[in-house]
Amino acid sequence: MLNTDYKVENLKDLQEYINKLNPVDLAERFVELDDTELVIWIKLLNKGLLADTFAELPKDNKIKMIELLSDERIRDLIIKLDEDELVDTLQELPANMVRKMMTYLVADERRDKINELLGYPEDSVGSIMSVNFLSVMENENPRDALDKIRTSDLDASRLELIWITDSSLVLKGYAYLADIVRKEEGTIQECTYPITVSVYAKDDQELVAKLAYKYDLAEIPVTDSEGRLIGIVPAEWAIDVLHEEHEEDLANMHGIQDSSDEDDIYLNKSSFQIAKDRTMWLVICLVTASITGFIIHRYEAILAAHVILTAYIPMLMDSGGNAGSQSSTTVIRSLYAGEVNYKEILKVMFKELKIGFITGLALLAVNMIRMFVIDAPGLMVNLTVSITLLLTVMLSKVVGGMLPLIADKLKIDPTIMAGPLITTIVDTVALLIYFEVASILLGL
Repeated sequence: MLNTDYKVENLKDLQEYINKLNPVDLAERFVELDDTELVIWIKLLNKGLLADTFAELPKDNKIKMIELLSDERIRDLIIKLDEDELVDTLQELPANMVRKMMTYLVADERRDKINELLGYPEDSVGSIMSVNFLSVMENENPRDALDKIRTSDLDASRLELIWITDSSLVLKGYAYLADIVRKEEGTIQECTYPITVSVYAKDDQELVAKLAYKYDLAEIPVTDSEGRLIGIVPAEWAIDVLHEEHEEDLANMHGIQDSSDEDDIYLNKSSFQIAKDRTMWLVICLVTASITGFIIHRYEAILAAHVILTAYIPMLMDSGGNAGSQSSTTVIRSLYAGEVNYKEILKVMFKELKIGFITGLALLAVNMIRMFVIDAPGLMVNLTVSITLLLTVMLSKVVGGMLPLIADKLKIDPTIMAGPLITTIVDTVALLIYFEVASILLGL
């Protein structure tokens, strides 16, 4: 635990301690500091570490820190921030702060590049890419590349991959620093690996995460329409995208529209805002549930003649919803991994139909035995419930596999289809099947 006694004799120990901390850990400490402590820690941190820590802070704490710093300290901070980190910060700040920083504190030579990055749509590759990378031309030799590396002011992590271009800056491949060192006397072509994939700046950032996962890439190159290298997205940033997309997918699958700041901690979020985020789908489900009520009302004669059928409605609806969710989750995972697409929708539907038949038969057998042993409702009621269970599971599997592919084709997040929507559709269909089977088998 840190000594918070800020006497002169303790400051040196504190400075030595905090300058060894990881920026992520420092950012967590910064959030807990009061204004006086924050100013002291800022003065004790070296400028590079302070910039890395600032980049990790939540929005409100960034604003607080800027308000505490002098213009000179803010200018020093901005110099240490990479373009992508600075853009992320500017996107979070109030408009008056952005105007001041862009007008007076950002160096002239960086302003055009910052404005260009700010112009990319939110959640696009361009909004997260870094323009800090090292490239060499394919007609240069490894010694030339090493000279550029030695004089580069990029972080070591940005020098592990060296990008190879032609004289028009069109991307041709990449080389590992270790290979360039080992083959210093050879040619750059001996060190060059071909480009596996690349992305455009206006592509959705989710594509970067998918490619990094599929091809196990350390960095994903970003090119313009003519193939010229304009930026990179490191794998660790792709992990951040995966985390964001995972949280978004979980919210969609459970019917939550999260409109609050992603940096907000659950306990610090407004209860009203959380309730608002959760209410939309609940209202939709409430309205659509009236359809099931209408169906039950329509077939009330069947229920009146065989009241016992009512007891099995929850089981049938839950089984259908669970079966549909399983299929949608599997298909969504396959979509993200690039294993399936909309063109294969018929194959997916047929496969899910077979899966539904197999799992449905297993459930049918278990259910028939359970009803005979525990409920003993009579053979025809048992058959009615069991056959409905089989048909419901089969149809739910098909619907669960089909809807995500349709959503992807329509440029809608497929995970929206994996939650309340599938459940609502399946509930309605399960009831229709149930009562129609009952009408046939029970002669009503």
